[in-house]
Amino acid sequence: MKLKNAVLLSLSLCSLSLFASPGAHGPNGEHLDQKSNKVEGALGKQADGSVIMPMKHQALLNIRTQFVTESEVKKHVRLDAIVKPHPDGYAKIQSSSDGRLDAPETGIYPTGAKVNAGDVLGLIRYQDTAYELASQTSELIAIRNRIEQTNRDVARLKKLGDLASKQALEKLETELLSLKQQAQALQKGLEKPEVLIAPISGVLINHTVSRGQWVEAGEALFEIIAPNQFVIEASTSDLALTKQLTSAKVIEQPAISLNYLGFSPELVNGLVHVNFELAQEQSEKSLFINQNISLQAPVNEKQQGIVIPADAVVLSQNNLPQVWIKLSAERFLPQLIRYQHLEPGLVLVTEGLGADNRVVVTGASLLNQVR
Repeated sequence: MKLKNAVLLSLSLCSLSLFASPGAHGPNGEHLDQKSNKVEGALGKQADGSVIMPMKHQALLNIRTQFVTESEVKKHVRLDAIVKPHPDGYAKIQSSSDGRLDAPETGIYPTGAKVNAGDVLGLIRYQDTAYELASQTSELIAIRNRIEQTNRDVARLKKLGDLASKQALEKLETELLSLKQQAQALQKGLEKPEVLIAPISGVLINHTVSRGQWVEAGEALFEIIAPNQFVIEASTSDLALTKQLTSAKVIEQPAISLNYLGFSPELVNGLVHVNFELAQEQSEKSLFINQNISLQAPVNEKQQGIVIPADAVVLSQNNLPQVWIKLSAERFLPQLIRYQHLEPGLVLVTEGLGADNRVVVTGASLLNQVR
């Protein structure tokens, strides 16, 4: 960087005689010639806004150019979006009853821990007041006593053999089964804790859960988010886009490709939500839930123009978009343009450039700094 700054400074201070050479054509085919605007013995920024830079300095600053041509490309639209968890890759773990939370043998997992489906995340031990506990315990004792009595009645009728009523025996056996089920349910509620199990594999979010914490039924204790399973929700007021979208790319991270899922049939504040998901071949882990991102999506509409790298577009002194055209071996001219964004890294120039112009595609920002 120091070397580049030194070169740019030298362009403003040095001077030599530079002979004119054939020019280029402007956006409307006009001939751009140096002769009328030639400044004798000057390097760097000229009175007409052009820049004169020796070849050796161009090499040091890595100034690269290319000839441009007109082409027909798909129109792209820009959408604001937010990252949300995919329904198939998201789980919320809640307690179904009130109680005290206890840790499993593996301990309580912190946020960021990777868990597998089936892992035990915690135990909920039911805890009543002393009165409620005494009431349920006495009820369990009463049921167990009835079980013992019914067992004796069943045994007595079986000893009677054919003299016993089959209907009475069946009734007692049915009652005995019902009593045993009630006792098991009460026993489970009093002694066996509720086990919180991870339903999917992924990264855990712990909602400040700790040992001995009192939890209420329905309270969210943990969340699990499967990696690389996201829904990208974008919003637009253009309802026609819902039938034109097919794919998109994330502007902040161009390597991430998205496939179009569909749109919500419900309008929210006059906007329609359109959803994308990661392309199947993607294995991207740099997206976060609730992250705001921007998308660039192609639509089924053609446009004419000149495609150039986005880095070739810089701002003029008046904050207007411009590119640099190479007129000769050592002379560059700024040219105001109008452009539209295509996929990340590319723009479509619709006004200001002509076919066969030689445009600076690398180092345009350095030319902008020359004084």
